Amino acid sequence: MEYNNTKPINIVFFSEWDSFDKWKNILLKHNIKLYNWPDDFKKDNTYTNITGALVWDPPDSMWDNFPNIKIIQSLGAGVDHILKKQFPKNANIIKLNDPDLSNQMTEYTIMAVLMCKRKYFQYASNIKNKEWKQLTPLDNRNFKITILGYGNIAKLVIKNLKNLGFNINVWSNTKRNLKNIRYYYGKNQLHDSLKNSSCLISLLPDTKLTKNIIGLEEFKLLNDESYFINIGRGNTVNQKELIYALKNTILTGAIIDVFQKEPLNKYNELWKLENIFITPHIAGITNATNHVAKLLKKNFKNFSENKKLKNKVDTTKGY
Repeated sequence: MEYNNTKPINIVFFSEWDSFDKWKNILLKHNIKLYNWPDDFKKDNTYTNITGALVWDPPDSMWDNFPNIKIIQSLGAGVDHILKKQFPKNANIIKLNDPDLSNQMTEYTIMAVLMCKRKYFQYASNIKNKEWKQLTPLDNRNFKITILGYGNIAKLVIKNLKNLGFNINVWSNTKRNLKNIRYYYGKNQLHDSLKNSSCLISLLPDTKLTKNIIGLEEFKLLNDESYFINIGRGNTVNQKELIYALKNTILTGAIIDVFQKEPLNKYNELWKLENIFITPHIAGITNATNHVAKLLKKNFKNFSENKKLKNKVDTTKGY
């Protein structure tokens, strides 16, 4: 594909959650023309001029119209919504790495940690019982946190929590040599990373290696007063075992933003529990930003020049 800085890049858009008009206006400033699927296309036609896609949870049938897709940009930090379906196998999948999204998710995580550390769940129970009772929280150094995942968002979360004086463990599947961080890796070191922790935070992607990686066995390794925060992916947690842990106070409380099936069914047992705080996948909401538009344009240029693409997904790993 020959890159021409004056010729518009044509890409297709699909999302039931994100604003087409906002993205269209932002991208047009960068000479990228956005077309909405299926509204802007005829069902049985093929469109070879469309060389990219900007999507969240695209249907399989969408790709039939576009035989020349080179780059698929995810509208979220995760890419399981693409990888678990049919997609053009020759296309490069790009995960969203946007400071705006990272800042939102870091803010949410700090909020959640402070809710747990300052005993939100205990006070919520006291309110229900009309009980005036002052509780003493642990200091930050003694409120040990284990974070699962070490992607770009996790790195920002770790930085901010360390600045608040929290004691941090980090676990990931990949071996790394890190300074000033207690880092664990691989399945064999997962349980070691959890011992004596007051709070477990998952930022894990949804992959074959992470499916149901968190369950009752992991929750039991945490401190007697312990909390679970999930802003990664719902499929990384065994939901039945999460419910059991909350019902039997193996976990003191949980703050959950992501679920195995979304929206969360109104009959799901999680809604009935008093020691859970549920949010509807809003820890980070994707906004149309110039940062993403510039990266998308840069990746098309890099592709045409056979250069490395930024934030490219390794489809064998799933992230």
